[in-house]
Amino acid sequence: MLRNLGQLCMLRGSVLDRVRPRHLSGGSEFFTGGSGRVTLDRDEDSGIAVITLDNPAKKNALSGGMMLEFDGIVQKLEQWSSGKAVIVHGHGGDFCAGADLDFVRKILSTEEGQRMSSYLQGAMTRFKNLPLISVAVIGGIAVGGGAELSTACDFRLMTPNAKIGFVQLRMGVVTGFGGGTRLTQMLGRTQALRILCSGKVLKAEECREIGLADHILSGTEDCVEESKAWIQDNFPHDNTLTQKVKEIVLGALSLDTQSALNNEQDIFTTTWCSPLHLEALSNNIKHK
Repeated sequence: MLRNLGQLCMLRGSVLDRVRPRHLSGGSEFFTGGSGRVTLDRDEDSGIAVITLDNPAKKNALSGGMMLEFDGIVQKLEQWSSGKAVIVHGHGGDFCAGADLDFVRKILSTEEGQRMSSYLQGAMTRFKNLPLISVAVIGGIAVGGGAELSTACDFRLMTPNAKIGFVQLRMGVVTGFGGGTRLTQMLGRTQALRILCSGKVLKAEECREIGLADHILSGTEDCVEESKAWIQDNFPHDNTLTQKVKEIVLGALSLDTQSALNNEQDIFTTTWCSPLHLEALSNNIKHK
C-alpha cells in the first residue's frame, strides 16, 4: 500500500467508522420513507456516472429515504475503479431544495437533528473524497442543504436561470451538512461570512463572478449531456490517470505538506514506466 495514500484512505475510513455505526445502530428506519428517490447510472464507455435526485414535486428535497439512497450510491462509487467522473443533478428542473420539511418535522429533537447532520455530513464528505471528478449540474434552485450538496462537488455548472442560496439562517439554523466549512475553504473567510450570514439567493452570473460557479451552461440543450461534453473537454485523459490526479489533490488538502509530497511521489511512481507512459514516450506525445 502506498505510504500516504494509505493514510488518506484511513482518513476516509475514520469518517465511516465514526458516522455510520451511529446512524445505523438501532436500524436504518430513521432514514426510510418519504417521497422521492436517488438513482445512479454508470456509463462504462465514458467513465461518467450520473446521480439523479428525483423528487420534483418537492423541488428534489431530500427525504429520509433519499438520504439513505445517496449514502448507498456513494458506497457503490467508492468501488468503481474504472470511472472518471460523476454528475449530480435534479430531475424536473431544480437541483435540490435541501431536506424535505415533512422529514424535518418528524425529527424535532436535538439528538435527531444531530443524527441527520452527522449522517449527511459523513456521506457528503465521502462523496467529496471520491477519486472521481464530481460535477453539480444546477438548474432551478439549489438552496439550504442543496447548496451544501453542491459544495461537495469539485465543480458547479449552472443554467442561466439557476440560483444557489445558503438560506439556513432564514430557518433559524446554520449549515449542518458540512457546507459552511466547504464554502469557506472554497471562497475564503470574508466571502463565506457574507454569503452564509446574508441568506441571499445568488443568481448564476453572481455565482460565477465570485468563483462559486465554474461554468454557465447554455440552457438550450440537455444539461446533463452538455455537462458530459464539458467533462470530456476538460478531462480528456485516461480515467485511471485522472483518478490519480484527484488523489494527489485530495492529499494536498487533507495531509500535512510533507505527507502530501510523499503521497504525490508515491502516486507518480505508480505511473512511471506504466504502459501509458511507455506508449507516450514511444510516440513522442509530449512534443506533438
